[in-house]
Amino acid sequence: MNNLNLSKVGIKARVFSTLYETLLLGAVTCVGLAVSAPFAFWLKNHHAISSAVVGIILLISWYLYFESAWKRGQTLPMKTWHIVLKTSNGHNPHHKQRLSRFIWATIFLLLIPSVVYSISRHFGYMPKPAAGLAIIWWLLPYGWIFIGQKEQTLYDFLSNTKLFIYKETQDSK
Repeated sequence: MNNLNLSKVGIKARVFSTLYETLLLGAVTCVGLAVSAPFAFWLKNHHAISSAVVGIILLISWYLYFESAWKRGQTLPMKTWHIVLKTSNGHNPHHKQRLSRFIWATIFLLLIPSVVYSISRHFGYMPKPAAGLAIIWWLLPYGWIFIGQKEQTLYDFLSNTKLFIYKETQDSK
């Protein structure tokens, strides 16, 4: 029987897995936009409602992608880098933890940087400095890996989940 030997995830694996994940999320976004296009067309005279509907459909498509992958423990990039999502103590996360991780990651990686960028632009910052401020806020959850005690991102800490590198080992039975 195979067992998993879990160890900490290094920076290299995190960075490359995240870059790969960004590419796949781009494809998921395209699917979400294709699904939302008829709604956007139908609501073309109601810009605010149309934008909200498209945004909600994109969030739902992203959530469905991550939930279906995290339910099995890993997305394709995580699988490529032998990374698995577990609870802080090594168990499989339940639905509420996976949902919490998605919500916190969305807040820290999408909402806060977007709001910081918009506010910076509103107060007269040029695009590059405004983007720099947004990137600082985007990096904040990753900085938690270095200041937290359990080497978790901030959204993993808040959802009581953690990424591990796994190696399969054979039982000697």
